Amino acid sequence: MAMTLRLSPAEDETLARLARQFRMSKNAAAAQAIETVAPRADHPEFVEAATTRLLERYGDLLGRLAHA
Repeated sequence: MAMTLRLSPAEDETLARLARQFRMSKNAAAAQAIETVAPRADHPEFVEAATTRLLERYGDLLGRLAHA
């Protein structure tokens, strides 16, 4: 579904920075941001999903730091 999103210049720059950081379009970055924030209504599920995502991304690093 198409939608027009009106952003301030600062918000647009933040979205552009996120898109560059994650190597995706601004549209995909906005959609990802919505998906990330939306579950906060069910806080326990949000924490579990965020923890799982972060452990998948940084688990090896955390393991190395624990044994350093």
